[in-house]
Amino acid sequence: MSVETKRDQRRIQNMKRSRLLKKYNIEKEEDLNRLIEALKQKVSAKTQRLSSYRKRQNQCYQNKLFRTGCKKFFNRLRQIDGNVQHAPDKEEVENFWREIYGNKIKHNGERPG
Repeated sequence: MSVETKRDQRRIQNMKRSRLLKKYNIEKEEDLNRLIEALKQKVSAKTQRLSSYRKRQNQCYQNKLFRTGCKKFFNRLRQIDGNVQHAPDKEEVENFWREIYGNKIKHNGERPG
């Protein structure tokens, strides 16, 4: 890059910066930090709204698919969750449930009821 090109880019950046400072009425560094935080919160709120909109849209699609054809609905569910990476062995599953249901729990019988 030539010196003139760098100078032009710097001038354009300064112009953009001054426009933004003027637009948001920023005079101090703390005003800039406050503005940055406010804009971050706005972006976060928009992403939350977009996420909830997409969830709702997917739910409506699934409801419509279920009403029109249950078989298509369940086939689609199977396709979405069909890629299990590691399924536990039979022994692992049995040990897991044995630990949960095998331990007897004594409840306080002396508690007034």
